[in-house]
Formats: sequence, C-alpha cells, structure tokens
Amino acid sequence: MMMLTEPEVAERLRCSTSKIKRLRAAGKLAYLPGRPVLIDERDLDAFISGQKRIGRELERPSNETAANTDEAREWALAQVLGLKKK
Repeated sequence: MMMLTEPEVAERLRCSTSKIKRLRAAGKLAYLPGRPVLIDERDLDAFISGQKRIGRELERPSNETAANTDEAREWALAQVLGLKKK
C-alpha cells in the first residue's frame, strides 16, 4: 500500500493541489487526515477509474437537421444584429 501526498496526487493528475483539496472536500477522493494529508494509491486509482468516459461515435446530421441548424443560426444572427428576417 503506497500513500501519496496531495502534491504527488496533483502531479499525477496534472492539476493543482487546490483541485485535490476540492475533490477531498466534495467527498470524491478518499484521504487520511493529518499533516501531511495522505491519499492511498488504490483510492486514487478508483477515483480515476470512476472518472473515465467512453465516447460514442457521433452520427452525421441529416440534411433536414442541417437545414434547421442553418435557419436557427440565421435567426440568432438577426436577433443579435437587430436585423429583420426576410
């Protein structure tokens, strides 16, 4: 069992120690209180595993969806620029 300090965990996650403190305060990352605060490497691994996302292939929009998107874009521009729709 390897115990890590907050700076070591921050280095592994490539984030700040403040982020690690926020994760601990939110109950998302288990830790042992003390000076220094220690985080079990297994708890860090579990946290990382819980954060992983599996992407899915995006479908291409149909021509109808694309046409609706273009209409929406034109309407939004007209609203922002104060133009009247033809």
